[in-house]
Amino acid sequence: MVTKLNLENYILYLNPHVRVLLFEYQIAFKNKLWATSIILSLTIIDNILSDESNSDFIDGLDLNRLKNLNDLHWLRMRRNQILHYEGPVEGFWGNSKSDNILKTDAARADFIIQKYLKEIFSQSDL
Repeated sequence: MVTKLNLENYILYLNPHVRVLLFEYQIAFKNKLWATSIILSLTIIDNILSDESNSDFIDGLDLNRLKNLNDLHWLRMRRNQILHYEGPVEGFWGNSKSDNILKTDAARADFIIQKYLKEIFSQSDL
């Protein structure tokens, strides 16, 4: 689940754009807006990975490795399934299992965002 304290440890290292997104991400997760949480988690990670000021924390080889991890690929695919309708997808069937599927996927997205923040800023003095 979203650990507010853990995510807030990284606020100092984030640009203002990402700070706003992270704040909204925390609100979305807390309020069980699972699809929104999934979408924002990838948006936050993409913003951090493309922010040139983060080169102080991560070198090019690690950045390239992070951009190609399976977790990020899964998150991108899931976000795209939510945003780009190409037919029914898990979590959007309108049945009793739909909310649980989205909740499980949002929890996985939360794990991924925390993992990325920790790895990107592991060299800093947290």
